[in-house]
Formats: sequence, C-alpha cells, structure tokens
Amino acid sequence: MKTIVVANQKGGVGKTTVARHLAFYGYEKGLRVLAVDMDVQGNFSTTFKIIEEENGLTALRESVAAPKQGLVASGLFSGKDRRQPVMCDKEGRLHYVEADSGIVEVERRDLEEVIKAGQKRFAELGKDFDVCVLDTGPAVSNLLVVALSVGDFAVSPCKPDRDAIAGLAGFFSNVVRVRDETGINPKLAPLGILPNQVNKSRAYHRSVLNQMREAWGEGVLPVELYERAAIDVAKDRAVWRTDRGESKGLAAQEMKGVCAYIYNRMGL
Repeated sequence: MKTIVVANQKGGVGKTTVARHLAFYGYEKGLRVLAVDMDVQGNFSTTFKIIEEENGLTALRESVAAPKQGLVASGLFSGKDRRQPVMCDKEGRLHYVEADSGIVEVERRDLEEVIKAGQKRFAELGKDFDVCVLDTGPAVSNLLVVALSVGDFAVSPCKPDRDAIAGLAGFFSNVVRVRDETGINPKLAPLGILPNQVNKSRAYHRSVLNQMREAWGEGVLPVELYERAAIDVAKDRAVWRTDRGESKGLAAQEMKGVCAYIYNRMGL
C-alpha cells in the first residue's frame, strides 16, 4: 500500500478537495483505496459516508447482524482497536476511516508510542489496499507528525496567497523532522507544493505563483489547479462525474491531469 498525506497547516487551501479526487482517481484505476480522515471537521469522512448510503450499505452496517461502527481515526494509533475500515462501494474496493473527536487526544499521548502503533496498523492494512489517501487538518500540531510518520508520500496544496504560503513552512519543517532529524520515517518522499485555486486573471495570483516557482523550483509541482465552478459541487463524486458548472470540461481535464501526475510519481 502506498500512502499519500495531503497536508498544509493553513486551512481553506483545498486539501480535502484534492484528497477526494486522489481517492476517486485511484478507485477508477481499479485500485483498492483506503480513505483516512485525520481532520476532526470530518468533511473527507462525509464524502464516503454519502457514497456508502447511496450504495445502500449504511443500513446493512447498522443492522443488528453487522458491526455498528467501523474503525475511526484515533483507533489507528491505539494499538488495541481491531475494528476495520468501512466499505462504501459494492465492489469492496473503496473503504474509509472516519474522523472522530478522539483524534485530538492522540497528540497528547506519548508520541513514540503513538507512531509505533500507527506504523504497525498501517502495515497491516497495507495487505488489503493498494493506496491510502490521508487527509489532515489545518492545525499546527503533532498530529501532522503522526500523519507523516505513516506516509510514503506527501503533497501540500497551496493557494497563491501570502497567508496560505505561510503554512508551508510548518509542513516542510515537519517533513524534515520526520524523515531526516529523527528518522521516524526515512521512506517519506515529499512530492512538493500543488498550486491550487489559482486565478490567472488576477495579477496578484500570477505574481505569487511566479515567486513560489522561483523560490522553491522543483519543489512546486509542474501541474496546477484553477478556480473552477464545477469543483465547488464535486463533494461526493469526482468533478469529471458531475454535470453542473460551466467549467466542467476544463476542471475535469485539470483535475485528472493532477491526479495522474501524482499517481505516476507514486509509481501507481
């Protein structure tokens, strides 16, 4: 299983949108996909709960004969929780781990113990899945360190905006901490910064995007995502599967291009 962590310590930069589409893209490639939500807001979880319900699987899971609750995010790092991810498609290739309030307590525990438990559980889950997409929250905390400790790759969506760029410093410093300084996860490969919600009709966006590319060079992905109306309604299905929005064609093409690029970098 290849695990990609989608992270930026600034909120509102499109992390969950990118994470959703990476999961959708992997599923459509025929891969076994695990979606993990480590953001207590739970928007990533909601996507897959809706898909589960649309497929008629929610009632089955909540019946007397079936487990009433699947694995939640905090359980991934407990060392004792043996619940399993929830299946949300009829083919059995799409599963999710829901965000829960307990995830905020994880960082208050012994970090070494939490990371050890998480790495062990992800290794176990790796036998059943080909790719895991892990969505993170915006807070500056050890939760990002925990997420990066179980990742193979990391990508950071970022708007061409000064405030959004400020969140990248914490992201990269934590990558260095996890991979190089502590050796917690030496296999972690940061794919880099994904320019997102770009509006090239705005001089400010063009200027900041150029500054980003000049400052970080190859650290900025050679693909970009633009402000598109169709993406706003692509919450529980891929933008290339929606019918709304005048920009559907361009949005679909651009999003597929980004997902294809990232999957290629992951060797999938």
